Amino acid sequence: MANQEATLKLESAVLKEITNFVIDRLRTEEATMAKAKYAKKKASTKLLMRNYRSLADHCESAIYDTESVDQGGGYTLADILDSLHANASLEIESIRKSAVRTRIIMDHIDIMLDLYKIYCDRSLKEEDARRYRVIYYLYLSEDPRTHAELAEDEHVDKSTIYRDVEVAIERLTALIFGIDGLSQLFK
Repeated sequence: MANQEATLKLESAVLKEITNFVIDRLRTEEATMAKAKYAKKKASTKLLMRNYRSLADHCESAIYDTESVDQGGGYTLADILDSLHANASLEIESIRKSAVRTRIIMDHIDIMLDLYKIYCDRSLKEEDARRYRVIYYLYLSEDPRTHAELAEDEHVDKSTIYRDVEVAIERLTALIFGIDGLSQLFK
């Protein structure tokens, strides 16, 4: 009987140890997945900023219906359809859907950039205002500047410009993706 009690206590202790090990592994895996999810959102924000001007141009120039053809450089719908193969209507629908998705995303990004500008303008910290200017001149301006030019304009080291981009991208990620864009939740 005493031997059975000792075996049960040992099995209970081993089971408890295994349970704690599994719980710890699950928490670690969950934290790793959360960090990877945030990293993906941050990378998406960087990609959106790097391609901002091209995406904005796409929204302004996509031709997918007769109204946009009438405004689109003299092409007629017949010209476009003749140049496409048998799946022309499917391709035009695909272009339309892409243009609509791009417009929705760009409208959201524009609003979030406006909010970020307001945040930076209201901040009492000069570096916040500088961070917005850095994002603006690197990604948004029709007259973009390089990191080196911005460093000279702002009277800071080029490495400060790179850090400013990282901080601004983190803040924009939170604005663009909401709660999923907050890294502090996962640290």
